[in-house]
Amino acid sequence: MSTVDLICEKARNLPGKLQSEALSFVEYLSRRSSAQAEAAEWRRLLRETQALPVAQRIADEDIAAEIAAHRAGK
Repeated sequence: MSTVDLICEKARNLPGKLQSEALSFVEYLSRRSSAQAEAAEWRRLLRETQALPVAQRIADEDIAAEIAAHRAGK
């Protein structure tokens, strides 16, 4: 019997309120897994972006100047 089958069998034997709680927990696990995958993708993208030659030539002063210009509406 698969894990999914075991979960379904045990969930069927729970009272309705506990079935609802079990469903909420499964949904939470799904969201957490999705969030972890999304965070990993963002980390990968950041590493790739930082490895670009143009990104290696940007100094902290350049970034600060760009932020200041944006805040000044330029």
